[in-house]
Amino acid sequence: MKKSTRKFLRIAAMCLALTMVLSLGAFRSTASAEDFGGRTVTIGIWGGNDQETAAINQLKENFEQMYNCKVDLKVYTDYNTQIQADFIGRTAPDAFYVDGSMFPFYGSLGVMDVLDPAEYDLDAFYPNLVEAFTDPDGNVICVPKDVSTLATYYNIDLLEACGFTPDDIPDDYAEYKDFLLELQAKLDEVYGKNQIAAMTYNQDLARNLYILQDGNDGLTDENGYATLSGEGVVANLEFILDMVNAGVWKTPSDLGLGWNGEAFGVGKTAIMEEGNWVYGTLKKDYSDINFGVKAMPSYNGTQYSMSYTVGYGIYALSKNKDMASAWIKYVTSVDGLNIWCSGAGCLPPRGDAAEAMDVKADPVWAVHSEMTAVSLPWQLGNNLSIINSAYQNYLPLAVSGDMSAADMMAAAESQANQEIANAG
Repeated sequence: MKKSTRKFLRIAAMCLALTMVLSLGAFRSTASAEDFGGRTVTIGIWGGNDQETAAINQLKENFEQMYNCKVDLKVYTDYNTQIQADFIGRTAPDAFYVDGSMFPFYGSLGVMDVLDPAEYDLDAFYPNLVEAFTDPDGNVICVPKDVSTLATYYNIDLLEACGFTPDDIPDDYAEYKDFLLELQAKLDEVYGKNQIAAMTYNQDLARNLYILQDGNDGLTDENGYATLSGEGVVANLEFILDMVNAGVWKTPSDLGLGWNGEAFGVGKTAIMEEGNWVYGTLKKDYSDINFGVKAMPSYNGTQYSMSYTVGYGIYALSKNKDMASAWIKYVTSVDGLNIWCSGAGCLPPRGDAAEAMDVKADPVWAVHSEMTAVSLPWQLGNNLSIINSAYQNYLPLAVSGDMSAADMMAAAESQANQEIANAG
């Protein structure tokens, strides 16, 4: 894997450089046809790492030369607080990022324009990502700009030391418990008891949602109130707790570590479910780790992943809607996504862009891209943060055995709905 990864990175770097050169030449040849006469469009974003900054600056430079205009990147340091203040003050940027988890809330404020799907080529995008930015009336409000998904990571050396191969990892959660019990016993035998976990998991609702929601009508009602105490939801939580109580799912903190990527990188867990953002960490900070990636397992006959997506919306009071629209069309085009996703280390939200980037050339990116179509976007109505906090507050009591799954979910639901009611 390491050789193929290095080869992919070299190819990707050359392709990205070539794309920038060819695209810039094409922009210059069409600049006279698309001329905004030196006007300025403001784009609201949050800060990123050096690679993200370089990628969006490249998009900015290309767009300015293509359209004879200026792009003002307004970088927020406390995004949700600051952009809401701009909404109140009627000073929001012409176009801006909208996190998928916050879309139900922002989409309900009336601060963004309704978009024409045909105009933004949305038939080329993954339908579940478009749906993530569609309001209850069926109006598309934002265009997805990227996505990240969960996949299953495994430590090849740890598996082989215990007599297993990656093919032994089940494709269905129903078989996970028996497999992980056997793996844990072998890990304890080879490395010492409680030295290495068979698998780590997260207690955040953003990681448990696809299991909890399976077979149910979501975790909220039509008024945005939590419905965590439903019989089906509780039954799904009991599956999670059974894995924890069996000792085959541990949190990174159980191992004295901060997060999955660290636990996996230092060889303290054999398997984890993590987003594609961990790939860069493993290459940079834990380059000696010998690992592979496979698809997420099925649960009750359905394969799920989680997706974390961000879109662009156009400010309803913008005086530069033509420019905002042109910006969104460019940065979410195949060429624009090639620059952004290759630089920022995320996945394109449309299949033709994934093909143009040849994500299949890298086995890690190939699996994460495959998971996009089966992913459940991280959304939970207008009250996501309230419900997630209540869930996290009470889940440790169920894990410790101090509360049953039913009592824990009833308590979390009650706390969440009291806060929702008080918030008006």
